[in-house]
Amino acid sequence: MQTKTDLQDTIRGIAEEQVLFLRNRYRMNARDIISLYTGEKVERATYSDAIGSIVAFNMQNAQKNGFVAN
Repeated sequence: MQTKTDLQDTIRGIAEEQVLFLRNRYRMNARDIISLYTGEKVERATYSDAIGSIVAFNMQNAQKNGFVAN
């Protein structure tokens, strides 16, 4: 059984891979990635911020679809 920490680490790892993919394949910067996942415009965005946005997006979707308990 996975612990909450294991789950968070897994979701963060996936988010890091998504950021690397978007940055390298599509030349997206952190601001563009955050906008893609949240719809927000963040002027001084970092790639860490982008990872955090993807983590939040993936967690919301996992909870919404019953993959993660609240």
